[in-house]
Amino acid sequence: MKQLVALLVIVCVGCSSSENDKLVLVKNSTEKISEELLALERKWLEAEFKLDTAYISTLIDSTFISVSGKHISTKQEELDGMCRNISSMRSDNIFLDSLKLEDGQVNVYENTAVVTFIVHTYKKDKGQPIEKRTRFYDVWVNRNGKWRAVAAQGTVVE
Repeated sequence: MKQLVALLVIVCVGCSSSENDKLVLVKNSTEKISEELLALERKWLEAEFKLDTAYISTLIDSTFISVSGKHISTKQEELDGMCRNISSMRSDNIFLDSLKLEDGQVNVYENTAVVTFIVHTYKKDKGQPIEKRTRFYDVWVNRNGKWRAVAAQGTVVE
């Protein structure tokens, strides 16, 4: 009987250790994915303000949608809108000084992730400084080892 109890204790300790190892692996994997996705978000923002829609196009899935208060945009409509917005800012003498990604959070669900963050932009409109904060959420899907954005939404933070 003592041998059976000792065997059960060893098996339980072994299971517990194995489960802890799995949790550490999952945590490390999730942290790595979070870092990767936040880096992609930063690159996306930088590319947007350089009008590098060719690069952004590589991040956005063909099924991508962007939701705004006015409508839902497809991938191509979103890329065209980026060009129009930045071109309009330049023609109106509005220049982006800097931007930063704040409060980035990533929730991973197997091959899908939801990324939330605030973009804080600093601009000059005809020489006058303007600050704007916009909260975003993007949904990413990992297909064949590559993360692609499939949905996005942004709301100006008052």
